[in-house]
Amino acid sequence: LNRGDAVKILDTLNNIVKEQQTAEFHKKFEGHSAIIVCPGPSLAKNIDTLKEAKGKILIICVLHAFRALKKAGITPDIVIHTDPFSLKNLYFERDGQEKSQWDEWIESNDFSDVRYFITSSMGSPSMFNIPTKKILWMSPGQKVGAHLPIDVYDYNRVGGSVSHSAFDLMVEFGFKSIALVGQDLAFGSTGEMYADHAHLDMSEKRLKGMGERFEVKGFYGDNVETNNTFYFFGQSYEMFARELKESGINLFNCTEGGMYLEGFEHCSLKEFISSKKKNSKEEEISSIFSNVENSHGNNGVEKKAMRQYVSKNMSLGNEIASFIEGAMDIVNKKDFSEHKLAKFDKLQNKVIRKMKRNYFFELGLQRELYMLQSGLGADKSLDGQLAFHMDFLSSAKKFNTKFRKALKEQFRLLNDN
Repeated sequence: LNRGDAVKILDTLNNIVKEQQTAEFHKKFEGHSAIIVCPGPSLAKNIDTLKEAKGKILIICVLHAFRALKKAGITPDIVIHTDPFSLKNLYFERDGQEKSQWDEWIESNDFSDVRYFITSSMGSPSMFNIPTKKILWMSPGQKVGAHLPIDVYDYNRVGGSVSHSAFDLMVEFGFKSIALVGQDLAFGSTGEMYADHAHLDMSEKRLKGMGERFEVKGFYGDNVETNNTFYFFGQSYEMFARELKESGINLFNCTEGGMYLEGFEHCSLKEFISSKKKNSKEEEISSIFSNVENSHGNNGVEKKAMRQYVSKNMSLGNEIASFIEGAMDIVNKKDFSEHKLAKFDKLQNKVIRKMKRNYFFELGLQRELYMLQSGLGADKSLDGQLAFHMDFLSSAKKFNTKFRKALKEQFRLLNDN
């Protein structure tokens, strides 16, 4: 997630007051164990072993590993996908045909038996409509909780992949032992990057985008081939392990292949499950879920606060639009008298001051604000100054239009519900 992605939460304000936040599950699983399943090529080695964990050890899988689990007859307790981009707008080519990731990962899968699907507060609104038993949401990446009218827990362990979000959740849920499965972060022995049924984009363009390839220490002490992207993901896991060293949380890499992760105990999945099942009670995981669900309170107060927030900022957006139009009109008419320039300066300053009232303008216009400040300092001519101002105002107008449109839709949804 980059900072700009955080503004996408403006399209989900109604959803986050309607659905349950993952923070309600924090510390509820103390003493229990969890397995995070990813679609690395080594998953095939131990996927059947996962059946032994069902009901006693929580199984959470990233969306791209779900199909492989279902094919093996395993329904995870949780499926998670926190990518900020809409799957409906992402495409890849397979068998000579272009297919959307939504069709591939959502429409082509059956989620009816999955207890929880976890999405991001900054994700596409369509992710809140996955046909599963219950939707939960979390807020990974950029900290925005302090800028919203409801309590939002900001997760901090951002490593670049959805599996890092799953790991962060398991830590905050209170699990004593956390194991990684299918987290190769390296190419398989025959060059594959993902498990069967993962059906991920393996185009030359995507492979190049993941950076150069090189060798690192493997799970068994041998050398395996990885790339810049996977290596960064591995480095993030090792950083998390260092941070949690004194926490009492036990970390295991049960991938049985791929990259070696410092700070994790490396063992087989069978060994992990056998040792952790002894301390687990049948169906206790299910009971914890039910207890938290039943304690979920009425969201009427949050809904009212969110409606007031949306209404107030709709008015703010309208004010900003008026000031932007006034400032741009002066430049477009090319009347650069002292009086008009003073008025332009006044309107421009009002735009900036008004934008400071909502943090999402800073997030959405971070690049443009930097360019404006840099440009004004570099070019002191009138033409140069006005050009930089107009570039900024054009971008601000475009963002403000999206801002107002998003809030208008959220206001409608909040009132309809």
